[in-house]
Amino acid sequence: MHPHSWTQYISELHHYIQQQDKKLKELEKRIEDLEKNNQNNHTTVERIDYHFDQLKIERLDGTLHIGLSPEGLSSIEDMDVNQALSPMREQKQDGTKQLIDEMNGYLTKEGANLLNHLSNQYNRPLNQQEQDMLLDDIRKQLPARVRHYLQNHHSTGSNTEKHDQIMEQIKAEIFHSLHQYFQKN
Repeated sequence: MHPHSWTQYISELHHYIQQQDKKLKELEKRIEDLEKNNQNNHTTVERIDYHFDQLKIERLDGTLHIGLSPEGLSSIEDMDVNQALSPMREQKQDGTKQLIDEMNGYLTKEGANLLNHLSNQYNRPLNQQEQDMLLDDIRKQLPARVRHYLQNHHSTGSNTEKHDQIMEQIKAEIFHSLHQYFQKN
């Protein structure tokens, strides 16, 4: 190799390394700027109002929303889900815990059968993970739905009748919403 070739090669290599160094410094600066912007951009949520339309299951990787039928919305003025002041005391007084426990028992006992029935009816097979995810989503929303029905249920019957009516309303919501889920998917 000629001395001139080596010199040219070294010069080109040096130039290339300088370009790479410059790009690296630009990228480091961009990362630093993004980190600064990310630290300064905090979102604060003051209040979230939930307005339940109906139980909808559109995707298995999200949250299952238990809501009301459109007919039931006309009787509701304001629905506040944030009731964490003293949940255990409230639950004992109004039967919330008992209703939640019974609905959890219903889902444990009948949930898989219901999903299998709908899966067959709509020819939409569900694996065990999908079934568990659907049932878990429903379970997570039971406390809010039970509290809602207890607060908005106007019955002149006994506590047992009120209890049974609320259980049936929630079961009907679950059944209706799962039907809609299978119809859409």
